[in-house]
Amino acid sequence: MIYPEEKITMKDARTAILRTPGPEDAKEMLEYIRKMSQETIFVGRYPEEILETELFEQKFLESCQKSRKELQISAFVDGKLAGNASISPVSERIKLRHRAEFGIAVLEEYWGLGLGNALTFACISMAEKMGYVQVELTTLEKNEKGMSLYQKAGFQTWGRLENCFRLKDGSFEAGRYMVKTLR
Repeated sequence: MIYPEEKITMKDARTAILRTPGPEDAKEMLEYIRKMSQETIFVGRYPEEILETELFEQKFLESCQKSRKELQISAFVDGKLAGNASISPVSERIKLRHRAEFGIAVLEEYWGLGLGNALTFACISMAEKMGYVQVELTTLEKNEKGMSLYQKAGFQTWGRLENCFRLKDGSFEAGRYMVKTLR
């Protein structure tokens, strides 16, 4: 699905452009994913686990643009990819297709500027238009800023998952399962 391009003003008065990334953004998207996964433990993989090729990413972004049930929204600041959020179906099966998964990450240098807020609310709005009934996410309990944003957007904690992530050092992090009911 395509998100119509939107300009927003960040808290530092700079302009960010929210738009759906396309195949032409594949190389920058992979660089963004690698950098973001180095900066925080709050995402589901380490940089060395990002094995997708540029061609794979091009095809993936193109398929998202054509999809009626999947969405990517990226935030660009000064022409640079600064954050991305997504909506994807939990399943296409009849009993599960009312549910969407939400994911978001913003590069550290853009934290606290409102990009997470803008991307989250844009995705929720689009999820409603796409016909989803609920949007779900799992986040680490340590992600206090993220949990605060999700609660602000109307997500509620529906459960806790011990040992949600296992880090390289062998330690575990607990997670929260959060849901926003749309209608």
